[in-house]
Amino acid sequence: MTTSVTPRTRASRRTPLGLPWPDRAPWEALGPDFIRQWGRPRGKRMPEHLSIYGQTGSGKSYFEQWVLRERARARGSHIVILATKPADKTLTDMQWPIIEDWPPGYGKKQVIYWAKQPGRPGDPNGLRQQRASVMRLLDELWVPDSNWILACDELAYLVEDLRLRTIVTRYYREGRALGLTMVATTQRPAGVVRQMHSEAGWKVVFAPEDEEDTDRMAQVLGNRRHYREVLPTLDRSKYEFLIVRKLTGEAYISSIPAPPPAARKQK
Repeated sequence: MTTSVTPRTRASRRTPLGLPWPDRAPWEALGPDFIRQWGRPRGKRMPEHLSIYGQTGSGKSYFEQWVLRERARARGSHIVILATKPADKTLTDMQWPIIEDWPPGYGKKQVIYWAKQPGRPGDPNGLRQQRASVMRLLDELWVPDSNWILACDELAYLVEDLRLRTIVTRYYREGRALGLTMVATTQRPAGVVRQMHSEAGWKVVFAPEDEEDTDRMAQVLGNRRHYREVLPTLDRSKYEFLIVRKLTGEAYISSIPAPPPAARKQK
């Protein structure tokens, strides 16, 4: 990821493996480069999956929504956010059309597909209905030249609670051939499909909760010993994260941009 990091922000420190410490750079510098390069490896248009890891309250959902809005603004990309929670104010605040059937209406390029679970939480019948609703969307998107970005908040819920491991794995393995890009968040690497880690072109990791999560997240980043040293230095109070690009191995530490004034008033 090419960016204009000034000499003062470059890190001279190295990890015990002798690898350079990731540069700390403001997202104002990294963000525009990320949006330009995401989905264009080697300058050619090609879907690149994005995986985001972080505990509740870490900033991962806000980061996900920020990059989706910027991608839509920069390229007019077709984006569907798959929502499964009973309510989610952060999603409704995006002011994208909310739909429960597919396809969306004419001219709706960015939408929220809300597959709510009827009845009480955990009710088997409600889970079956929610699973069927999610399956309808996934089946409709699985067509040649689909060219949609599918964003899933907390992928472990689809994999474990809705028992969609097989189809989620298929989306990661084969979806790019149909123009499908997966954007997924999870609290920790366990409980999701392995392809969320191995097939992602970009990975974003917020401050881990404990040593066990640090070890797991360091492993999915590709160099366990190296990133075990880096991840504990992320400042949770500043919503810092590590962003790593698979193609080049570049890694930067940055922090989530502050919410706009209107968003801060609503919180």
